[in-house]
Order: sequence, then C-alpha cells, then structure tokens
Amino acid sequence: MRLRVTKDVDSHRVNPNYPTLRIEFEIPKDDNFRIRSMLEADWCPRDEEIIEVVEKMLDISPSFGPMLAKRLEAKSKLLWRLLSEYAFALHQVKPHLEGIMGKRRGS
Repeated sequence: MRLRVTKDVDSHRVNPNYPTLRIEFEIPKDDNFRIRSMLEADWCPRDEEIIEVVEKMLDISPSFGPMLAKRLEAKSKLLWRLLSEYAFALHQVKPHLEGIMGKRRGS
C-alpha cells in the first residue's frame, strides 16, 4: 500500500483542484494484506472516512493511540512555533505600519 497526496484522481466527487490522499494498493510484502480478487484499486478517502478509520484503530490497536498522539504533538509544536514567529513579526512591523497609516490619515 502506498500513500500519495495528488490532484490526479478519477473520481467525480473530488474537486479537481483539491489535493486528495490516494491510497494505492500494491502487491504486499507481508502477510497483513491479502489480495483476493482485484485488477486494480486505489482509494481516495473523504475526511469522514479517515476519521472512521482512526477511530477503529484507536479501538483495536494499543500502540496506535500513543503513536498518533506523538505525531499530533510534533505537528502542534511546529504550528505553535510558526504562529509565534508570525505574531513576533507582526509585533515588529506594527509600529512601522501605524506610522505609515498615520501619515496617510494626516494627508
């Protein structure tokens, strides 16, 4: 199985300009995935479908929850760092913008 984010999908329900997660099923290299009868398949899951899969994995896998939490924590730290850098940059620029806007108002 290979995960790709792509705009190249054959689906009428997908906006052609919207990136989509495509799960491509390939001949597996382990025994956890078995092809019974299939010529070609891939799946472009909707948000609701992914959430359903995550909920099922949380129910059945003792290691999935901690792994997911660790990944989400890393993503949230990155997001907070970017937001704080953005806020700092705005704070640095604010006096200059106020000066420019004051000059425009005074004109």
